[in-house]
Amino acid sequence: MARKIFLRFGQASDVERLTKDGVLTGAPSARETWQQRMTMCLAEQKAGRRLILVAEDETGLLGMVQLVFKLPAGYDDPEAANGMDVAMMESLRVRPNCPAEVGAELIGEVQRLATKRNVKTLTFLVSMSNTRAINQVKSWGFEEFRIMPEADKMLAFFRKSVD
Repeated sequence: MARKIFLRFGQASDVERLTKDGVLTGAPSARETWQQRMTMCLAEQKAGRRLILVAEDETGLLGMVQLVFKLPAGYDDPEAANGMDVAMMESLRVRPNCPAEVGAELIGEVQRLATKRNVKTLTFLVSMSNTRAINQVKSWGFEEFRIMPEADKMLAFFRKSVD
């Protein structure tokens, strides 16, 4: 019997479980913990500027993806997310041992949610050193549109139409 995978919106009780279940590993940055980062993301979700989508089954949390409608103050980038018709898919993470279809289900649901919110262009950001991720994003129909240098890496922005 195939296991049932449920998709739902993230909630405060997921913050600790995302790290405990192995969805979020390492540190998000040198400046913050996953607890701090996810608390900010949940506040952004409550304010209507992002959606956090989690996948789970009877074994626990399997994955997460976020849909950002408007980036937080200080990070404004209308080409990536403008609060109207351009939104960014962010933080796609899956547990190492989860079924392959989890990522595909999360991506499909994010695209459906984006369309419901009248998003016309969906963007995604990937480190240029992550060849596997770049190939995956391209396989989903995204095309590169911008390169941006960061202090320690180069980032590639991708986009696709979802209408």
